[in-house]
Amino acid sequence: MTETLHLVRACLQRALKLTDAEAASITEASTPVNFPQWTSAVHLELLLAIEQEAGVMFEADEMGRLASVQAICETLERKQPQ
Repeated sequence: MTETLHLVRACLQRALKLTDAEAASITEASTPVNFPQWTSAVHLELLLAIEQEAGVMFEADEMGRLASVQAICETLERKQPQ
């Protein structure tokens, strides 16, 4: 598992209040369809937590496009300093 996926998974676990067993099912293919509690409010909370943890900022227009763990990871990797 990549470091980025690990960070996103940890933030998503906290935002969705998942158990460790539930969080283990989070993959890059995961979307709000897989987790009914992943609402628009939780999505915003998730992205704010990722911003804090990773030290990046998402643009407002990006936030709506980050509709899967894969999209979040890819965008986060582009934003992190090399």
